[in-house]
Amino acid sequence: MNTNPDEATLALWLEDELQGEDLAAVDSWAMSQPDQLAARAQTRAWRAMVASAIPAVQEPPYPDFFNSRVMQAIRDSQPKAVPRKTFFRKSFLMPMAACAGMVLTFWVGTKTRNAPPEYDVAGAPKAIPVEPVIYTPEKGVNAEWFASAQASATVIVLNGVAAIPDTTDFSETVYVPMDREMDSTAGGAMNPGAGTIR
Repeated sequence: MNTNPDEATLALWLEDELQGEDLAAVDSWAMSQPDQLAARAQTRAWRAMVASAIPAVQEPPYPDFFNSRVMQAIRDSQPKAVPRKTFFRKSFLMPMAACAGMVLTFWVGTKTRNAPPEYDVAGAPKAIPVEPVIYTPEKGVNAEWFASAQASATVIVLNGVAAIPDTTDFSETVYVPMDREMDSTAGGAMNPGAGTIR
């Protein structure tokens, strides 16, 4: 063997657990290592002494007693759970507290009830009219709006914003309605919400 064996292989060789080519390679390396041969002989002598003094297998004198003591030691080493105080849940106080809470909630609900909502002709609640406010994040920009009943549209006029040039191409951002396969098979009518925004 040209190189020294690693520690794991050397430990297996000292314990006589190597076999085959590995054993032959380490044996040939150990021929030039008298300290390793001495360590192997010392390990073999120690194993023989232990084997003669201690039997390989020995049953405890009272196995049932031994096992019960081991199990008791395991149980004693585990933390004990502290029993919870469940008097409130098991007593009559829990249902009484639940009833009192429901009565209090009902009473508070009757005292804070608002006026009944108004309903329009269609049976839907009427919306509260609110004056619209147009927010403009830029300073110097004034916004005004007006509604056109004839055009069914709301127009927003921005003063203080540069005019958009006539050469601007809006084809990239125009809404283009498209027939979807699902809509065409449903009845031929186009869904008003179907389309893409580019």
